[in-house]
Amino acid sequence: MANLSRLVISLTVAILLNGYGANAMSGRGTVCTDNANVRDATACLVSALKGAETGMTKKYTDVEVLLKTVLLRKQLVRSQATWKLYVAQTCDGLIDESAKDEPVGSADVLSCKVELTRERTGDLDRMFYVPLHD
Repeated sequence: MANLSRLVISLTVAILLNGYGANAMSGRGTVCTDNANVRDATACLVSALKGAETGMTKKYTDVEVLLKTVLLRKQLVRSQATWKLYVAQTCDGLIDESAKDEPVGSADVLSCKVELTRERTGDLDRMFYVPLHD
């Protein structure tokens, strides 16, 4: 278990050092980029995250229906749990910790969650594209 935790942390740090984290901490994002202030950006990102989570929940449900065995459904549940841990360690852990004293810290965390949630939705769609779109 300790080795798994070290691996997850190492991979997260590698991703952050590869440009993702630098962009996130500098206010990167593809949504809510034209707000007048941090408060408006945060409100926009909260709304965007709700939309992204709704889309992912729908896609997850669509994929779950395709999986015909209990074993495959359990694998999907484990995969989703691992993804949620990754989001927590990346967005709430590394970004929040590094930006906690910055006024845009919470906006960066929300932006991170929006981006990763959208990516997960796309990943689920790509993994099961043919059965989902046939």
